[in-house]
Amino acid sequence: MDATDLNHVQKANPKTVEDEAHRLLPEALMLLGFVSLIFATVPEIDLIVSRYFWDPIAGFAFEENSFLIAFRDLNRLLPWVVIGFAIVLLLASPFLRNPKYSAAPHKLLFVLTFFAAGPGLGVQVIKMLVGRARPRALDEFGGSAIFTPPWQLTDQCVRNCSFISGEAASAFALLTLVVFVTPRHRTTYLAAVGIVAAAFSFNRVMFGGHFLSDVVIAWNVMFVLAVLLWQSFSQNAPQIDALFKRDPCRT
Repeated sequence: MDATDLNHVQKANPKTVEDEAHRLLPEALMLLGFVSLIFATVPEIDLIVSRYFWDPIAGFAFEENSFLIAFRDLNRLLPWVVIGFAIVLLLASPFLRNPKYSAAPHKLLFVLTFFAAGPGLGVQVIKMLVGRARPRALDEFGGSAIFTPPWQLTDQCVRNCSFISGEAASAFALLTLVVFVTPRHRTTYLAAVGIVAAAFSFNRVMFGGHFLSDVVIAWNVMFVLAVLLWQSFSQNAPQIDALFKRDPCRT
């Protein structure tokens, strides 16, 4: 599976977009189903991984590590930086005549919509519906909650729950910026940013804030969403971009 296909269409050829979406979407859905099935069938994987970072005396000691705390805070800051820049560029796009200093409005809207629908609304809805307790809240790790597998609806958490990981989702969102990268450098971008995003995500597992499945499934849910959104925004790119063109007759 080549994630760079998300930015395959530069000129919004509807036929090409449709073909790419038809190929990518089933793969993304199958991958989501596969990883969900693995963690649901063998839920002990989550406990084994979390237990590795837990100490009976110190608890999840990595959450006290100043470097890892700063690394987590960086992951929390970056989405707002990206969102802020995207909004500024979108609002300025009608006034930027040099393409070198502008970005396609449909790409900016794709990124903004993804952040809102994925790490924003989508993650919170799933958290509220599933109600999975965080590792540090479990009786196995000094808390009082009961462990439940991913996707199992439960009442072990009322708010700010474990499944799925919002910070893993926002880390994945950095990959959507590949739509601004030239074809020649997309693979390099995805590899480099993917490593950093994976580190951001796994950091939460080390903290006892999330299970491994919270992170892995979050990435796959976001991948499905990214494919769906990119299909829509690419197909309608000319119409979207036209909305942000300044009419010279009115200047």
